[in-house]
Amino acid sequence: MQTLTVRCGDAIDQSEAAVCILQKYWKVFAPADLNAWGERIANAGAYVVAAYVGNVMAGVLEAIRLDIGGNPHKVPTTFQELTAGGTWSTHKDSGDTVILVDLTIAPEYHGMGIFESFVHFARHSLQSPSGVILTYSPLFPADKRYWVIRKHERLGARLTRELPRSRPGLTMTVGGEELMAEDVGIAEYTL
Repeated sequence: MQTLTVRCGDAIDQSEAAVCILQKYWKVFAPADLNAWGERIANAGAYVVAAYVGNVMAGVLEAIRLDIGGNPHKVPTTFQELTAGGTWSTHKDSGDTVILVDLTIAPEYHGMGIFESFVHFARHSLQSPSGVILTYSPLFPADKRYWVIRKHERLGARLTRELPRSRPGLTMTVGGEELMAEDVGIAEYTL
């Protein structure tokens, strides 16, 4: 794999590619267009991160910073509440806890270590004064329920809370199968 680089906030280019990657997975929870994408960046700044392989966008990490004292039980129970309807206007530069809301890899870059690189970047570069970083990870039905959470656990996080129907109606493809992904797992990384 070529060198992986990251760009944050206003330094992100290829906005169309970012919106396309997010819409593929998050559907109505993704930015609807370039204006909505720009609004997220304007509100969250450097907490929106893009990864590039060479000069091709390979993934997007959308994080948010809130004043919740690192307490997973204070995370808003719906995506709409957490992100103010997807605008990221709830982000506070002075917030004490980072939440990794959407960590999304383009399909052609799955299995190349970008997920792990994003988590490493977040843990070492995003300021979270509470001493923890939380995730807002999709949960699936049955035996695939903790598929994303397990990735975080392998990197040192632990599941702390589950939120039912946090992203109502969301489906995602996992292993070639379209699955409900409405529920969310909050995992915690200790810094």
